[in-house]
Amino acid sequence: MVVTLGASLTLPCGAVLKNRLVKAAMTEGIASANNCATAEHARLYSRWAQGGAGLLITGNVLVDRRFLERPGNVAVDDNGGYEELAACAKAGSENGSHVWMQINHPGRQAETGTEQFVSPSENTRPGKEGLTRALEPDEIKDLISRFIRSAKIAQDTGFAGVQIHGAHGYLMSQFLSPLTNRRDDDWGGSLENRA
Repeated sequence: MVVTLGASLTLPCGAVLKNRLVKAAMTEGIASANNCATAEHARLYSRWAQGGAGLLITGNVLVDRRFLERPGNVAVDDNGGYEELAACAKAGSENGSHVWMQINHPGRQAETGTEQFVSPSENTRPGKEGLTRALEPDEIKDLISRFIRSAKIAQDTGFAGVQIHGAHGYLMSQFLSPLTNRRDDDWGGSLENRA
């Protein structure tokens, strides 16, 4: 059986992509000063949708705007901007494309923020010593709620799905790694607890 890039693809969740071309997540860096999506996002995603990919994945959409991966990130954190998110989702759905929101928290890899950066355990980064503190258990529960709420906002504003960013050393990856998660409570130790 020969499968081409142009063949449709049914994912295990039941979503059907019109082809096997995916625009991977890339941080756009064009959010408003309040970390909301803008008209520029809608224009950009419309262009990408017209390019014909079956799936477009947004760049980092942060679940907590106190901790940004970089300036210009979109954040979904009671800061409004839902109409602009809906416009982005609609634009990205043009031409039969699916558009999924990538939700993320940078953890110790935050580049800017209003508070001391957080991670599963106190960690240092070269040149950023002392900038990261360990999350408290109640903060971890709050973060779980933030991811759930962000996924719901994605659904409510018209995104066809979400991708939880669990790689590249961001917070989810930090929890999974025994190098950055040295906790001995319910959120550390065994792989099951770290996950």
